Amino acid sequence: MTKRNIINLAGGLVIAGIVGAVALPAAADGKFDGVTLRVATFGGSWKESLDATITPKFEALGGKIEYVTGSPQANLAKLIAGRGRAPFDVMEILDAQVPDFAATDFLATIDLSKVPNTRYLADFQYNDKMVASWNTQETICYDKDKFAELGIAAPATYKDLAIPALEGRISIPDITSGGGLANFGGFAYAAGGDEVNVEPGIELIKSLKALKFWSRGGETITQFGSGDIYAAVVHAGWCVRAKNAGYPVTSVHPVINDEIKGVAKEGWLGVMESSENKEAAVWFVNEYIGSDFQYRAATKNGVMPVNQEVIARLGEDPLLAEMLELDPAMIAKALRVDYGKVDTSNWIDQWNRMVSSQ
Repeated sequence: MTKRNIINLAGGLVIAGIVGAVALPAAADGKFDGVTLRVATFGGSWKESLDATITPKFEALGGKIEYVTGSPQANLAKLIAGRGRAPFDVMEILDAQVPDFAATDFLATIDLSKVPNTRYLADFQYNDKMVASWNTQETICYDKDKFAELGIAAPATYKDLAIPALEGRISIPDITSGGGLANFGGFAYAAGGDEVNVEPGIELIKSLKALKFWSRGGETITQFGSGDIYAAVVHAGWCVRAKNAGYPVTSVHPVINDEIKGVAKEGWLGVMESSENKEAAVWFVNEYIGSDFQYRAATKNGVMPVNQEVIARLGEDPLLAEMLELDPAMIAKALRVDYGKVDTSNWIDQWNRMVSSQ
């Protein structure tokens, strides 16, 4: 059996719903003998999913993957400090960083003929500089039991959280966190503002009173477990993980206005121009958007796949069907912040002034 057939067989098993060990060639063909590919990505269970699905395939081809874990913001700072010389070959990129990369020559041109799994993506999700990798659906995750105990109705909007019983019991992302900019934009739009006018959003956040701010989404799971919070603005994946940890939570996709429901944050992958392992990096990009990793990331991490075949399967999982919005028409209604209009420094300045006045 050829390597291509074996990998196709592994994908077929996933599509059939039989998720197990990744099928590998009996012996490496040596394509990447001696290559150490360095991937800048997230830590924790995200790295574990990569290790479980992609790492064994690369090792079977003779190479080794080292994961440089950290936030995309920190990794972009390393690139800027190194004037484009990166200590990694491929990098996770946030949608908020796309304008930053467009103004640099940090990214290599990707030969899309070497990324055949783009056939499972929408046309707008790839170009010769970046390939879409994941989405998150930013939600209100709340403790159903505590809300019932306090006689609080399930929230539908951010404003529904501005009640005395929830004062000091709500956690939202710090603006410097991975979900910070997207959710700050969500608050701005929900209050009648936009990317340029965020003052209404600041006033809405203030109305929630005595907030807690998280830097890493995992903090919210700890806060739910300790009873420190009753609700969090966090992407649905963290709500999935909190539910898997045994907490009685569920998510709602906040109504932003008459036309928008929910907030989307999008991830991309880029290959570094400074990389000496571009062929291996492009191979990694293709595997990342393949069925194996996309399915595991959805079921274990609660992120929305970009692979359309995997999206079609998620409704088979009751927990994902509960937590995620799977209707394409509704997904299309989510807010996507136009970061080309965002003055990030101004947003952060206004945020800091708000926090210092709390």
